[in-house]
Amino acid sequence: MAAWLTRAGQHCQRVHQHVVQQGRVDLQPVQADELWVKLVRRGRPRLVLEPGLYLGQVGRWYVQRQVVSVKQRVLRGTAEAIAAVLAATHSGTAIQTAYIERLNATFRSALAALVRRGRAIVHTEAALTAGMWLVGCGYNFCGLHQRLRLTAPPGAPWKWQGRTSAMAAGLTHHRWTRLALLRYQVPLPAWVTPKRRGRPPKRALQPAMAVAA
Repeated sequence: MAAWLTRAGQHCQRVHQHVVQQGRVDLQPVQADELWVKLVRRGRPRLVLEPGLYLGQVGRWYVQRQVVSVKQRVLRGTAEAIAAVLAATHSGTAIQTAYIERLNATFRSALAALVRRGRAIVHTEAALTAGMWLVGCGYNFCGLHQRLRLTAPPGAPWKWQGRTSAMAAGLTHHRWTRLALLRYQVPLPAWVTPKRRGRPPKRALQPAMAVAA
């Protein structure tokens, strides 16, 4: 099972690189949230901020498991700059993390190591990465999302037309099945003739020597 998970995750990573990254998708604002995992490893990698990144944070205060207060604060950039980006991309008027929290819940339901206060431990970073690619590609290509649905065309026997994230981004016109995702044939990279080291072979020099004679 571990070997299958690794191969499936690596395949989904290649699918993402070929379909999504080559499709030049405009990400617009990107929500982010932390996911904690127990890994058999000492220390953590160094965190690096991308240039031009605006960073906001949403804080919630609870009383008896009920939200009593929600506050947003700016950690990087200015409130005016963040508001301008939200307005330009039609992403609302305030900093919020509803979409990434929905995605995090999907990851936690599929990967035991991401469950809060769980006992599962990840033994290798490669296994965790493969699982994230597998679940993430399934989320984008196979899962219908209510927020992305459209009104069905006139005469259709249903009211709504479901769409996946990939359909909404214009990367595909239909919903993929899990089997279709795992069977997707990623084209091989273009062949590049390796450069020959050292002197050229003698037979390559013979025509030039004959002309000189």
